[in-house]
Amino acid sequence: SAPAGVYCVSTVVLCCCAPPPASWAIVHEASNDVNPGSGLTIPATGSGHLIALAIMFNGTTSVASVSDNGGNTYVSAGARSTVGQYATEIWYVANSKANATVVTPKFAGSAPHIEMTSWEVSNIASTPPDAAKTASGNVTSNNTAGPPVTTTQAGDFVISALLAGTADFTSISTGSKFTDDFTTNGNGWAHLTSNSAAAGTYQASWYTGSPSGVYCASTVAFLPAP
Repeated sequence: SAPAGVYCVSTVVLCCCAPPPASWAIVHEASNDVNPGSGLTIPATGSGHLIALAIMFNGTTSVASVSDNGGNTYVSAGARSTVGQYATEIWYVANSKANATVVTPKFAGSAPHIEMTSWEVSNIASTPPDAAKTASGNVTSNNTAGPPVTTTQAGDFVISALLAGTADFTSISTGSKFTDDFTTNGNGWAHLTSNSAAAGTYQASWYTGSPSGVYCASTVAFLPAP
């Protein structure tokens, strides 16, 4: 028989999807020469941030520890590179305390010349680095690449630092995916520009008009906050 009466139907779809995590953002950067026994002056730090520190120095020694006047204790990122009397190292704090304004390295021996660059970055995971790599060799062409790292997750924060013995690096290489943060004393300091870059291999490269001498370099990738 034919259906009788009336009816109505309502459908509701609920989405309980969590919003995507916030991307990292650079809060402050600083770079300068540092006298032995003194530290790098930086803008007052916030809390809960990554503070990444690239250290370049002369002298056949190594960094024994790094601290600041805000009570932060830094750890090595495992990216010590050396060539002859030159060295680069990267240290970091994964979950910073606020109001640090001076970061000071302590060396195992004598380091007569020191250069430092710091990056304070928000929305970084409080975990060990995702990747770290070093490289060294001769500066034989106008464009010299730092060590590549392969990230395991999209949105890593990647920094790279290159110390030249005699060459004067003036800029990041054309077409590089890295931002040229500083060229303090002709050396290179850079970070991967995109805060949403896909997982993959990334490598900074710097330009010099007069290739000569040797170099050493360090690259470290930090995971974004979950």
